Amino acid sequence: MIFDLRAILLFGSNVTLLYVTLIVNSALSIWSIYLLLLGPMIVFPALYLRHRHYLICTLCTGLWCDAALPSPYGFFTILFLITGACIFQLRIRFRAEQNYHPILLSHGVNFFFIITVSIYLTASHLFNVRFLIHLLVIAAISHFMLLIVAPWFFNFQRMLFTFFHLDTDPEDYP
Repeated sequence: MIFDLRAILLFGSNVTLLYVTLIVNSALSIWSIYLLLLGPMIVFPALYLRHRHYLICTLCTGLWCDAALPSPYGFFTILFLITGACIFQLRIRFRAEQNYHPILLSHGVNFFFIITVSIYLTASHLFNVRFLIHLLVIAAISHFMLLIVAPWFFNFQRMLFTFFHLDTDPEDYP
């Protein structure tokens, strides 16, 4: 197939997750809490798609996140490509049929994003105790919400594969 329809479905589900996260973040802005739930967006494209389709899906998702989130343009695109490439190279070690490995991967990627964003965007405040407490609270809340959101999100993506009669098995293991 010239273009994999699963890449379009994964990109659409990533846009949905980002949109819902932004709505929740606007409601939580009263308490200065910002959820960062970008980890699950990379896991299924890297585990399920071939290299070319994974790259297109991850690139479009990264550009979409750069446009929607307050960061320098290209920041999340580069992070998505780097973390996705690492998962793609090691995907033979992960079982994508169950939710256990994808959830662990999404937590690891999300933790990496939180650390990278906090170091890159707020490097001058890293030694401020109040900032570190606020960062720990945001990281704890984000990972707690990820325990709830990630299984739903991965099952939603699998449901889209089933609904459109697409192959639910990962392709092209190295």
